[in-house]
Order: sequence, then C-alpha cells, then structure tokens
Amino acid sequence: MRIAERMYQGVHRRPQHSETATVAVFVLLGVLMAAGVALSTGAAARRAGAEEADRSFQRLAVVVAGSVVAPLLTPQLLSGGASAAGVLARAVDRLRAIGPVQTVTVRDGEGRLIWTDDATATAAPLRADQRTALRSGTAVLDPTSTGGSPDDPVRASVGVQGTTGAPLLVEVTGRRENLASAAGSSWKSYAPVALGAVLLLQLLQLPLVLLLARHVRRHRQAAAVLREAAGAATAVERRRIAGEVHDDVLPVLHGLVYELDGARLSRARPDRDAAHPDRNTALLDRTAEGLRSGIRRLRALLLDLSQDRLPETDLAAALTEMAHRMESAGVHVSVQAPDVGCLPRPAAEVLYRCVQEALRNVAAHSGAERVEIVATVDSNSDADAHVTMTIDDDGRGFEGARLAESRADGHLGLRALGDLVADSGGSLTASSSPGQGTRLVVRVPLHTLGDDMRVQQ
Repeated sequence: MRIAERMYQGVHRRPQHSETATVAVFVLLGVLMAAGVALSTGAAARRAGAEEADRSFQRLAVVVAGSVVAPLLTPQLLSGGASAAGVLARAVDRLRAIGPVQTVTVRDGEGRLIWTDDATATAAPLRADQRTALRSGTAVLDPTSTGGSPDDPVRASVGVQGTTGAPLLVEVTGRRENLASAAGSSWKSYAPVALGAVLLLQLLQLPLVLLLARHVRRHRQAAAVLREAAGAATAVERRRIAGEVHDDVLPVLHGLVYELDGARLSRARPDRDAAHPDRNTALLDRTAEGLRSGIRRLRALLLDLSQDRLPETDLAAALTEMAHRMESAGVHVSVQAPDVGCLPRPAAEVLYRCVQEALRNVAAHSGAERVEIVATVDSNSDADAHVTMTIDDDGRGFEGARLAESRADGHLGLRALGDLVADSGGSLTASSSPGQGTRLVVRVPLHTLGDDMRVQQ
C-alpha cells in the first residue's frame, strides 16, 4: 500500500505544463519548422537556379560563337589583319553592353591565341573536353568556373569553323553576378510559396492543437480527482480494517489471554480446581470458540482484501472462484447461474458486489455452513429484460426483515448495498428470522444500463 501511495505521489509531483504553454511551444516549433523549410527550399532553389543559369550561359555561348563570332573569323583575321580584328572587337563590345558576355577569346587547335579582348589570356594547350568540343562543334563549361562565388566569372568553350573551314575554339566569359541575380530571383519566387504553405498548415492545425490541449487538461484534472479518490478510499479501507481488527478480533483474543493467565495462576491452588472440576473444560470451550470467531473475522477481512471488483472474466466464472475461496473457510457454496455468462459488465458488477457482500456477512456474522446462489435472466421483452439473483444461507439470521445495517468505518452494509442496486434501477430485498437463515433477492433491469448493455444472445 505504501508503495502505491509513493507511486501516486510521484505522478502527482511531475511538472505539468499549462495549456497556453503547450500551444506556445507548438506555435514556436511550427515557426521554426517553417523557417527551416523556407531556408532549405531557398537554398535548393538557389542551387537549381545557379545550375540553370550555367546551362543558359552555355546555350548563350553557342549562339555568340556560332552566330556572331564564327562569321567574322575570316582569312584576314587569321592572318592578323587589323581591320578584321576591329570588326570583331566592335561586335563583342555590343554583346558586352547588352548581355552577360565579358570577354571573347579565339584559339586554334594548338591552343594558340587567334584573337582576344582579355588582357590576361595566354596561349595554353587545350583541355581534353575543349579538344572534344573543337572536333564535334559542341560547347563545354570550364569546370573551374561552375559553382563558384558571385564574383567569379563563368567560361564556356565552343567549337566552330571559320570562313575557311578551319576548326577553331571560341571561349566566352560571362559575369557571374548576373547569373546570381537570376538565381536569387528564382529563390524569391519559391520561398514565399513554401513559407506560406507551411504557415497555412500551422494555422489549420492550431484549432486541433487547442482542442487536444483542452482534452489533455480535462483528462489531467480527472486523473487528479481519481488519484485523490483512490487515496481517500485507501485511507478509509485502512481505517475500516484497523477498526474491525481493533474492535472485534483483538478484544476476543485479549479476553482469552486474560482467562488463560487466570487459569495458569490458579494452578497454585489445587483445592480450587478440585472444587470446580468443569472449570477447565469450560475455559477450553470458550478459548476454542473465541479462536474460531477470530479466524472467521480474519477470513472475512481477507475476503474483503482479495477482490473488490469483478475480475476480467464472466460473472459465472467469478462466482465459482468466489465459492471455492469460501470452501477453504468451511462454508459450502453452490452456484446455479447458467445464463449470466454474457451479461453486460455493469449489471455483472452489481451482482458480483452483492454476492461478495453476502458472503462477507456469512463469513463474519451468520455462521452459516451452506450458501445457495441462483441467478436467472428474463429477456422475453427488451423493455423488461432483467436478471434476478437469490442468495440463501442457513446461518443464524437476524431480528426482523430489514434492509439496514449501519455503515461503520467505510463498511458496505445492506443499506449501502441497496443504494448500489437502486442506482442501477434495480431492487434488493432481504428476509430473515433468528435461526432460519437469510435470503437476499436482487433484481437488476438491463434496459436502464444502456442499449449496448443488454443481454447478448
């Protein structure tokens, strides 16, 4: 019991967050998630934009090299004519003024410079991909110029043929800041959509979170009430058991001890024992009866502690198990309940509690040797479906036919048992007379327990 109390206290002392704090945490996490989605989407969009910009520049280089530069690669230009070089320079200047083109360089198959407006350009052997582009007339991007910072230029090499039919390589260099601006515009078009979608999802989920938080708060309050009720019930049950042991069992045992002590002291006067030869016999009889009474009371307490609610079995099996426990206390219990195996659990709970209290009274007070339990179900009409249980014992009985016993220290007597049955819409009657035993008749209607709690056929 103390372990259970410590567990309840441990659960009760756990820090509990308020409904407002829970919703605030959810909103904060949602905003952080939205920001993370927006940033990751933006980064992905920037990468995708940069890659698309590189491909666009590659296509632009093909157009510039094939449509603008190649027609101007005349024999005069190849032989170093100044007028032909001026014509090409003016054409490249116009491209530089209206587009991302920065410089143009023309090389032959050996990597020598034919023409360039890049002051830093030098003759150098062609790379493998440039030689391939020269032979096939395709375009390739310089691997060192892709994926760089906005300040780095981007280069594309395109294989073309001059007016003489000689294969030449045209290198076009562009400004990356223009490409980065295009990628940034792409990111700005994606980010609001992604961020707005996540925020809209958060707004749609917020009412559900509020509703869930209220449900959690109500369940938490209900759990607190149940914990308090469980603690109070535990305290009441402890006091009841302590009171019964103190008021019923201990006085009898103390009285026997005093009588045995008196008998032991009287041994010093043999003449007194000779004058009263039946005194020792009477003392032994009283001692035996007192011990039997104490054992009955302790057995009744054990029955109370062993089972308070209907186990997870049907009512017939639970009654049979209870009858077997009473057999160990010297009371024969017969159970005739063939139709109660499929009773709805609320009705079974009421009947089980009635049998439990009746057997507790038998073990504690009546001194009965036999108890007969008969239960029948009448389901001819749904409106009048009910179950009737009769409990007969051959004990000493009591004065008058009454349904009242005092509630003492939380003990559930016939009056409280009658209230329990009445709450279910049923009735309990008790009849008894001294020396003739006691009969309890419990009648519980099934239709008052809900449409889903009727007898299952």
